[in-house]
Amino acid sequence: MCIRDSYYVVFDRYQNLFRLFQLVGIHYQELTINNQRFWFEELKLGLGVWWGTYQDTDGLGLRWFDAAGNWTDTAAERSDRLAAKLRELGIDPDEVK
Repeated sequence: MCIRDSYYVVFDRYQNLFRLFQLVGIHYQELTINNQRFWFEELKLGLGVWWGTYQDTDGLGLRWFDAAGNWTDTAAERSDRLAAKLRELGIDPDEVK
């Protein structure tokens, strides 16, 4: 049995370089990326270049987006949103076990 990665992504945030390759047979072929975004139909997710803050670092990065073109939330963003909702309900998230 042989397991191969179907895609290979190259990203350099300092040079704003985003390249994507797909395995075809035994070789990788470069794919065309439009507007620094690529849609993976089989995943129903896209990957694109994003500017923002992640783990206290500002700059360019890769981020997943949904079918509507919206960036998906990071784990920290989901956690922050849940904590805010709990506070709205009068629950201190720091006291939840």
